[in-house]
Amino acid sequence: MTTSAANRVTPSADVTPDAVVQLAAQEGIVAEAKLGLPRDTAAWEKDLRQLEKYDDDLKGWWTTGEQLPTQDILALVPITRATKFVDRLREGLESKKLRFDRRLAVVGFFKQSGVKDFITLKKEWGDLTNADFSERLRQSKAIAFDVLILHYQKKFIDSPPPMPYLLQIVWDFNFTAYAARAQGTGERSAAVTFEVSVTTLTKEIQDYFGFRSTGPRSPEIPKRAWVKKTLDALVEFRLATRVDDERYVIEYKRTRRDTLLKFGSLCHQLQEKQNGPVGSIPLSHLCVSWRGTEVNDIRPGTTKLTFSRAATRSRRRVLALC
Repeated sequence: MTTSAANRVTPSADVTPDAVVQLAAQEGIVAEAKLGLPRDTAAWEKDLRQLEKYDDDLKGWWTTGEQLPTQDILALVPITRATKFVDRLREGLESKKLRFDRRLAVVGFFKQSGVKDFITLKKEWGDLTNADFSERLRQSKAIAFDVLILHYQKKFIDSPPPMPYLLQIVWDFNFTAYAARAQGTGERSAAVTFEVSVTTLTKEIQDYFGFRSTGPRSPEIPKRAWVKKTLDALVEFRLATRVDDERYVIEYKRTRRDTLLKFGSLCHQLQEKQNGPVGSIPLSHLCVSWRGTEVNDIRPGTTKLTFSRAATRSRRRVLALC
């Protein structure tokens, strides 16, 4: 959905609420769900601000002008955090740090297990425009899992996955087919080289494991940028060569090793290479002394010092860090 220029949090920007429900031609609900909330309630500030950005004349509804005259905001939170979440919300409203011009409701949820599993929804605070719907939530409503859960073969949602996950899918599924085509009917070998296109690969992943766009407000998942970043990572791992911005040559090799573990290890090594080894401390955050005397023999241009366990046991210890 798209916010207006008057939005107090993110003006004139695209936003992606977790759920959007249009009840009629005049009424809708924008919902944000939190599977979990940290114990530190101060960390909930960004979640409350996230709700506030939906307090706007959003565009993207299923109407001619893509807008509705009435829209409510609904926060779905774990029932064990609902009371404190409401307290935090009230504090923000009373202190004028938060402001909502539209109706807002906080609904707690919890799982009930028995012969069938249910998710129970119970309104803990606020009201909705649809009075009947609002009252049913106040009294609590149990919804069977088989109504909520849809089984399908998709592997992606609308946020970028961890890099090892996408690498594993591309390597084990897509590149297996590329390798078979490259080898043809000849003798099979463990290693094979072939060329891939970012655009073509992205569309193939979308067809098998994601989603193609079906309109202006239907995002493509995974996005082309995610796939390109994945191929760039293979270049860093020396498993691919970049021909240009669109084409890559892949050095594919079958392996019996768990590819998710393999790429997880390679991504960790790449992160250490880019960010420095674990235990490195910027000199701007470091004061080094030995027996009260400042150590001055650090070479010019040094940006980090890395301390091993043996070094900390030696006579030249780090006695002060600041």
